[in-house]
Amino acid sequence: MTKRLAATLLFAILAAGFAGTARPAHAAAPARPGPAGGQIEKDLVVFLERYLPFDPASRVSVRRAPETLPGFLGYKAVRTGKYEKLNVDKVVYVSRDGAWFFGGEAMKNTEAKRAGPSDLSWIQRGLNTLYRSKVAITRAPDRDAAGVKAVAVGVETGFGPVRIPGYVSADGATFFQGPLWSLRMDPRLERRRRIDLSTGRSEGRSDAGVTVVEYADMECGYCKFRGMQLDRLLEANKDVLPVRRHYKFFPLWFGHAWAMKAASAGDCLFRLGGAAALFRFKSLVYARQESLSVQGIDELAVSSSEALGVPTADLLGCYLQEESFGRVRKDMDEGQRLEVNSTPTFFIDGTEISWIEDAVMEDFLKTKAPGLKGINYAKP
Repeated sequence: MTKRLAATLLFAILAAGFAGTARPAHAAAPARPGPAGGQIEKDLVVFLERYLPFDPASRVSVRRAPETLPGFLGYKAVRTGKYEKLNVDKVVYVSRDGAWFFGGEAMKNTEAKRAGPSDLSWIQRGLNTLYRSKVAITRAPDRDAAGVKAVAVGVETGFGPVRIPGYVSADGATFFQGPLWSLRMDPRLERRRRIDLSTGRSEGRSDAGVTVVEYADMECGYCKFRGMQLDRLLEANKDVLPVRRHYKFFPLWFGHAWAMKAASAGDCLFRLGGAAALFRFKSLVYARQESLSVQGIDELAVSSSEALGVPTADLLGCYLQEESFGRVRKDMDEGQRLEVNSTPTFFIDGTEISWIEDAVMEDFLKTKAPGLKGINYAKP
């Protein structure tokens, strides 16, 4: 739990200065006259019920808030439900025409000298300080929407840049860091569009009617804890609820010393030995997680490759190479577009599952198979 909370805390610190990180929907919402305020609130309630992490007794209410952003109105959103830890009480934003939703925060340019809408240097300076890493920021006009200008932010991880899209107001004075979602589209469907399942990095029945996507970090203790519980839950119900489970690399590079290297090893073993080699390697990592080091993950990758059906020479030709890190970063970029801000994060058929309460995953899967059998969640 400690590492997961540390990761969440870091992202909370980032959000305090800026906000979440993802990209907008590519498809623009169809033009139509802006709805009346009451209709926006109705649409927003429906959207949030689908957008927020699953709670089996979710109840959402919204009301106008005094906060505004350029082109957007603020709404106080409150969600209560079965699990107190999943309750929500925050301000979100809807474009004045009722077409776009923004759930992040924003930073205003307080520098005395302002160069105008084309000046992105103040954002770059702020992000350099915030991330304590080299940041490059450029315009991305193909993703402009809702009257704000899209930008592409590249944050250097030490293993290549991770892309974190954002937006700038038309006057250049406000930076939005977070995704735009069409308020007129079911966000579960939009998530499914944003998630690439073509890599085949998955296990389970190919004809399964339920798709689980897991964003995780092999150095994350909470990923091990919940990941192994999901193993047991799915195994106990393999005849009740066939599931296809996809694994995504989301190493927390800013705090975990060997997470990116483990992801590269997993990527190479998958590329050279298939999904079975990747998932066996992940199990080996979890079995030694508490004692592994930067050197130890190198040794484990090499020593296990032959047993996993991958010649060591082939592994070494892939491991820690830019092509491998590029594939890892692709998953990380995708997670940013989905607002993944802690690990593990699960999406099941587009619904986000924040597994911070033992039974919440079981609760959701019971919506797919009412006869689902539970497991013992006590730590061994």
